[in-house]
Amino acid sequence: MGVGKGEASTQKEPALQGKTAGRKTLYVVLPVLLTIVQAVVVWISEPIYVRDPHLGSRLTHTILVVLAFLGIIASKLSLAEAGIISPNPRYSLYWGLYLSMSVCVPALAFVSILNASGLVSLETSRLNVYILADALVINFVSNALCEELFFMGYVLGSLNRAIGHDASPIVSGIIFGAVHLVRYANPLTGKYSLDAGAVVWVLISCFVGIYFGLLRRKCGDIYCPTLFHGSQDFTMNVMSILKCPENAIIMAMGVGWVIFLTITYRQFKKSKVH
Repeated sequence: MGVGKGEASTQKEPALQGKTAGRKTLYVVLPVLLTIVQAVVVWISEPIYVRDPHLGSRLTHTILVVLAFLGIIASKLSLAEAGIISPNPRYSLYWGLYLSMSVCVPALAFVSILNASGLVSLETSRLNVYILADALVINFVSNALCEELFFMGYVLGSLNRAIGHDASPIVSGIIFGAVHLVRYANPLTGKYSLDAGAVVWVLISCFVGIYFGLLRRKCGDIYCPTLFHGSQDFTMNVMSILKCPENAIIMAMGVGWVIFLTITYRQFKKSKVH
């Protein structure tokens, strides 16, 4: 006796549901596993970081790019889903630059005022074209682009399929922030320096990571958050080169973020993608 149409579809439904649930699990578990792999790579590379921080950073960020593309291939994400192909490059680049300027220009102005008033003493002679060019490449390419490709490209794109576009920026931001724990703990060497400062830094990184995710969701690509990320790293790097005290750098970036949160991000949220 043949199976009727209704019976056949009833038998297929559990199989389809199981397959869908399995894929959703993959879209959550694989990003977490690859993030752990990245952390292990950083721990293994710690001796290189100690001898040559630039080489260690380039090595781990190169591996991060490899992991991003492995994840994209394994999850069968399109380049658009991974944020590599932009739906509107002009919109993304405009807001990436505008938001970056809203944080970094006030931060630099704040430090300049401190310097002019004698509260800090900046060593401007330390800056030259070669140092600035090196800082631009390291902060925008080696740091920002590689990290955004993995976290806001692959990880967020994969999470979009599993938990939706509303929750994915929050989860990807938390993952981004949690990864910063590798600076303070290395189970391979037994190093643990988790103090209040480390906890605060990780929480700040989670908060910033969530905003990177929101920028990615609104613009549909990784280039807006890459510009926003890279410009802040570059600004702090320049301040550090100028021998600006760490507490002054933190205050300066705080001033920039107040302007970003109260003015420019609100403008960005109200803007429409054409």
